[in-house]
Amino acid sequence: MNSRTRMHFQRLFLLLTAASLTLCGFAKNPDFSGKWKLNESKSTLNTEFSFAPVKITITQDKNSLTTETVSVRQGNEVTRTSSYTLDGKESVNEGYQGSEIISVARWADDGKSLTIVTTRERRDGGKMKIEATYRMDGKNLVVENKMEGGRRESSPETWVFDKE
Repeated sequence: MNSRTRMHFQRLFLLLTAASLTLCGFAKNPDFSGKWKLNESKSTLNTEFSFAPVKITITQDKNSLTTETVSVRQGNEVTRTSSYTLDGKESVNEGYQGSEIISVARWADDGKSLTIVTTRERRDGGKMKIEATYRMDGKNLVVENKMEGGRRESSPETWVFDKE
């Protein structure tokens, strides 16, 4: 093999090596699927009123995520199911008392967290915005939840869930 051919092979080898290292560097999106139970001792919850569900079941595939949350409101369990597309397009789900809520789910640039921004109309004509960011911390599911424009203004909460 002459030196010119060898130089082309070396360049090709370096290019292929760089391409494979670049592809390996991209984070695979985490899979949040499973049945999760709120760990109150690890969570940061508002003292007066928390919107944290006590349980959440997540089903996820490449293009969608479905959550089934169980919350306790006035001593009663309330179960809600919501589905989201993971392509940045709007998802419409049923809200409280038959209202419509619109959500957009987007992966972070590093692929390690998923933020779902939900908006809905309030009865008084105002808007409420909820931003929930899902990520994994070891074996725990962590949801950072912020709400604006609600009837009850509250500080952001961090919900930590253990897998059941």
